[in-house]
Amino acid sequence: MFLFNERLMFRALLLVVAGLFLIFMPELVPDDYSILSMTSYFLGVALLIGISFFAKFPPVKRSKKIRNDIEIPPADATVVVSRDYHKDFLEKEELLQFMFDVSTDGLWRFDLASGKVHWSEQSTAICGIGKELGDSFEVLKSSMFESDRKDFLKLLSESLEKNRQFFQEIRIYDREGNTRIILLCGKPQYNEEGRAIRMVGTLADVTAKKQVERNLFYSSFHDALTGAKNRQFFLDRIDEDLVRTGARPDYLFGVILIDLDHFTAINDSFSHLVGDKLLRTIADRVLQSCRQNDIVARVGGDEFGIILRDIQGHGSEGEVQAIVRRLQSEIRRPFLIDGNEILVTAAMAVIFNKDFKDVESLLASADAMLRQAKRVGNGGIQFFASGMREKAMELYKLEMEIRKAIQSQEFILVYQPITDINKNNEVPGFEALVRWNNTERGIVAPADFIPMAEETGLIVPMGEQILRMACYQVKEWVDLGYKNVTVAVNFSARQFSLDNMVSEVQKILLETHLHPRNLKLEITEYTAMAEVEKTIDVMNALADMGLQISIDDFGTGYSSLVYLKRYPIHTLKIDRSFIKDIPENAEDVAIIKMVIAMAKSLNLELIAEGVETLDQVEFLRKEGCHLIQGYYFSKPLAGDKALEYLKNHTHVAAAKLSVLDPVT
Repeated sequence: MFLFNERLMFRALLLVVAGLFLIFMPELVPDDYSILSMTSYFLGVALLIGISFFAKFPPVKRSKKIRNDIEIPPADATVVVSRDYHKDFLEKEELLQFMFDVSTDGLWRFDLASGKVHWSEQSTAICGIGKELGDSFEVLKSSMFESDRKDFLKLLSESLEKNRQFFQEIRIYDREGNTRIILLCGKPQYNEEGRAIRMVGTLADVTAKKQVERNLFYSSFHDALTGAKNRQFFLDRIDEDLVRTGARPDYLFGVILIDLDHFTAINDSFSHLVGDKLLRTIADRVLQSCRQNDIVARVGGDEFGIILRDIQGHGSEGEVQAIVRRLQSEIRRPFLIDGNEILVTAAMAVIFNKDFKDVESLLASADAMLRQAKRVGNGGIQFFASGMREKAMELYKLEMEIRKAIQSQEFILVYQPITDINKNNEVPGFEALVRWNNTERGIVAPADFIPMAEETGLIVPMGEQILRMACYQVKEWVDLGYKNVTVAVNFSARQFSLDNMVSEVQKILLETHLHPRNLKLEITEYTAMAEVEKTIDVMNALADMGLQISIDDFGTGYSSLVYLKRYPIHTLKIDRSFIKDIPENAEDVAIIKMVIAMAKSLNLELIAEGVETLDQVEFLRKEGCHLIQGYYFSKPLAGDKALEYLKNHTHVAAAKLSVLDPVT
């Protein structure tokens, strides 16, 4: 049986035409026809019939060929077709496993009936945990971050309950302990009854993709050279804070612009590579000078911007001024780049958001102020708020004067005697106290310049200068025959934390030819308790040199007796705040008695400072504290006056004085 035959259909069509011709022949022949006249018509019909039966037609060419070589056999009711469903199932299983194995992504299937999970070979390689994933989720879960594990179990449960696909990025630890980010996808499959029977899914390693995304995100908001935030991020955050100001009228933030002076000359003098390293180092110092929530950005070639966020509240003005001073101090501190010492100054403009509603006007004002600061030169500062500006400029001027004073050696020392009331008021030593002999202000008290020196780090060169002057002075007294006289010199926490502190002290002792037994170093209780282990090492090194160490202002901090026992200290000094109200104040009396007892138990020398009255002297003598420092016996004296006082209170001369007679 043929499905279709073009030539047969054509022959049938010719026969139909011949038949139609015979039917309508009477209509075609005229009324006076003859047999002879009809011959041509009969011949035509015969020709059509002959062609239809005997002509051989070529095959018809078609764009889509229909096969004519297939025969469909007739149905045989006696034949029963059997199908091997088990074989079909095995073939499907084999095909599915083959697809599992050849896929570049990891594939998995979770059969709910058996509770088993089937993983493709690629899944194990993608996870990289160094072992097979088994037939469950347990191995994978054990490698997940804990928070991701909880999210995975939740998503898996919700997917089955709500018949929806889930996606999750999980973090796992591979065999080397590195973190991999795996994209896990899954979708449940249901039977005809609407019951979930399995879940199938994929997993892919997207660690590299995520790293690229992080790098792109980082580069979008960070400066490529310095690692600080970039200009766009800086502008966006100012805009955000201005919007916050609209919602919170009391919200105050500040913007600082920093423009390095003569940076082009640095590039030209050294190289652009050195200039780049300098910018990176400056960015690090600026970042360290700011608070944790402040934003530091590089907004130009040699310009940095800072957003001081949320600075409202009590003390905000002082806080901003302190940050500005730290910035100036850190930028002025010499930079060592590739063996080159480079000195840098910078102009600064400080502005607040109070009078601004948009970024453009705020930055325009800040730029104008920065230009003004550049005109001032030498690291000028411009404050938008007039009150703060005057105060900041005053402090800035003070810092500049301190720097000049160090260079000009305007600092002088005065010496306050320490009197032993158990030895006829002999003077075993002095405390060296610094004063500033300013050409315009006269003698300036330490309280007016020491805090600034501490904050800016100028206390380090100042302290070195003070120690050298004190050593030269006591060496002069030693050479005059006062072999055992000592001078105590105060060391700040910043000085004491320097890595080269011990070597610097040793260098000055060698320079001045002073024996270490004639020098005491005084540190505060706070300094002693900071970085305890390092402090103990430094103290031991100093003690090994023969120096005596004294804890100043004792009782005002939080010393631990455990640590005090470990410190190689020689002397404790009772802070003046406990002395001023004795013997009337019972609490102070109790504290002093406790300190005296503790010093005796630890075999430490004890000095009471700030003693000003006879009652205080009598009380201390009675309780067993015999070393007294204070105005009752003497105010601080210049070097020549201190020598005269020393002569009058040594050996025989001291015996002429009553133990309780004050000396003026």
